[in-house]
Amino acid sequence: MSTLSRVHNIIPTSLAHVDLTLTGALNAATVQAIRQDSAKAATDGPVLVLLDVTAVTTIGASGVVGLLEVLHFLRARGGDLRLFGNSPALETTHLQAHLGQVARVYENREEAVDGGRTLVRARRLTSRFAWLNLFTRRPRTLGWG
Repeated sequence: MSTLSRVHNIIPTSLAHVDLTLTGALNAATVQAIRQDSAKAATDGPVLVLLDVTAVTTIGASGVVGLLEVLHFLRARGGDLRLFGNSPALETTHLQAHLGQVARVYENREEAVDGGRTLVRARRLTSRFAWLNLFTRRPRTLGWG
């Protein structure tokens, strides 16, 4: 049996947001509940739906298709659906890699709220410094002076 429960909001964001936790199977029934909560939240404007998938145990094709429909519905209204958490079910089915082409599965809630911007910014700075070091490094002489 699957359960879907609301989670208390901890981190504020510029978009109104709804926190949901998915427990059990990701199938048509659970996606229907996600769709209803998302539609209700989106009536007042764009909304960010944060879905914790850590406790997902099984994944059905109807669940995947349904999530993509919810994602399309929210993005068409200026919002987004962001999944987060490490689920063995997602990893074993390689669904995480396939979903990554459409919607990233974030490591934790903070990254999902942030949209991964903090990590991208850190990576860019690192690569800039790497290029800077490439041009400012003194040439090697291989022991000839």
